[in-house]
Amino acid sequence: MIVREHEKSFIFVQQHHHGHLAEELMKHWKKDMFPDDQWRPSVLTAIRNHDIGWSPFDEQPFWNDATSAPFQFTDFPLLPKTVLYRQGIDEVEKIDLYAAMLCSFHYEQFIQSSNEKAAHLFIEGEQNRRERLSREVEGFTKELFEKHYALLQLGDNFSLYCCVNDSGVDKADEHAFFRNGIPSSSIFHSLPIERIGIYFADQHTIKVEDYPFCCSFDVEVKQKNVLKQDIKDKGLQVAYEEADYEVISFHISPAPK
Repeated sequence: MIVREHEKSFIFVQQHHHGHLAEELMKHWKKDMFPDDQWRPSVLTAIRNHDIGWSPFDEQPFWNDATSAPFQFTDFPLLPKTVLYRQGIDEVEKIDLYAAMLCSFHYEQFIQSSNEKAAHLFIEGEQNRRERLSREVEGFTKELFEKHYALLQLGDNFSLYCCVNDSGVDKADEHAFFRNGIPSSSIFHSLPIERIGIYFADQHTIKVEDYPFCCSFDVEVKQKNVLKQDIKDKGLQVAYEEADYEVISFHISPAPK
């Protein structure tokens, strides 16, 4: 779950909805970096479903007693996190083997620095999975995989920018992840080094520097605004279930030079 806290409420964005947004963003990526070839459907499948394992957990969010706030993806406990990661990759594998490899590698990066046993077991299992699948994916190469994984990361980060920030937020008040821009990729030489500049021009307009998309376009963030008083009165899961979804629209366009 992606959670933004306000004075009287929490705003929730489900991880899988964030994945849908990531796919929509990357459908507009410049074709010289993401061409219409045999790999494009698999890469888009991976981008769309990279957080599908969170889906059942996000339907009934959990409360973190230590922080007096809902658990979110940044502080969710490791052991159940590896369970949902694995289940999500299993689901993607049923759809597309190459997409499953990309999702597997994506999750591994998040926990590779952990010394916990659950992390080591997860990494070992996923390395075995990717080795098995690489023999089944015709035309697999390490070079292509690295390029496609970079596209997944870019989609993930651009989508997260839209989800972790309140619409129209001032640059100084953006989430710390993206205050200096979106992490770039050295694989694509047309992208700026280290960071891609991005900011809100107004409530519904996001400007991107060194524009990597093919055109200007609109996207939507699906979220729930749950009052803290409702959580106190009814409990988190009931308050969340009863809250209506709202849709926030954003226009993505090039920043003026």
